[in-house]
Amino acid sequence: MSLTSSLPSVMFWSNPLETAAIFLPTLAALVALVSYSIISVVSTSCLVILLAVSLCKLYTHVMVNLLAKLPADPSTDPLHKVYSFDLTISAETVETIISTSVSIVNDILILLRSLFLLDSLVDSIKFGVLLYFVTYIGLMCNLLTVITMAWITLFTFPRLYRDNEVAIDSFVEKMMGQVEEVKSKVTSLVTRSKATPMKNVEKTPTPEKEE
Repeated sequence: MSLTSSLPSVMFWSNPLETAAIFLPTLAALVALVSYSIISVVSTSCLVILLAVSLCKLYTHVMVNLLAKLPADPSTDPLHKVYSFDLTISAETVETIISTSVSIVNDILILLRSLFLLDSLVDSIKFGVLLYFVTYIGLMCNLLTVITMAWITLFTFPRLYRDNEVAIDSFVEKMMGQVEEVKSKVTSLVTRSKATPMKNVEKTPTPEKEE
């Protein structure tokens, strides 16, 4: 099964207008949050949406009622697809989201407890190295920048991967081989460091008692 087979088609730009309608406004809002407060961004976004809907309504009214160049049909309205959107949230959906979220949070807390308490020394070392590199990411950018880059990647990587699947899979396979090699070396070093003190204790001669 392909890595991107479970992703929605909107991420592959199969329908550019539909994808752009989701990708570009969100990207613009994220970029705007860099310079403006969230209150300003939300209010401005709502005003833009309200203006866009008003222009669509005005266009439909002029083309259908005044100029009679379009038929009086619901499909004439550019927003006719929006009217069919079901925006209600069922109780079952909320319950599923809450239960899933609680399960994920509990798993994360258990994992963090294991890492911080050094239940597995190798995993804790890898976690420490990861945190060390994350500090450098924090020096270069903030969380908003990371979210913006993740949003761009979400709508670019799936299409790039589908178009270059063989080359990317080959590169990832080579990288994973190198990672496993480094992991095995670190594991062997840790194992040796644990075994060395035990050997030294066994080889230490017991002092003879003086008569």
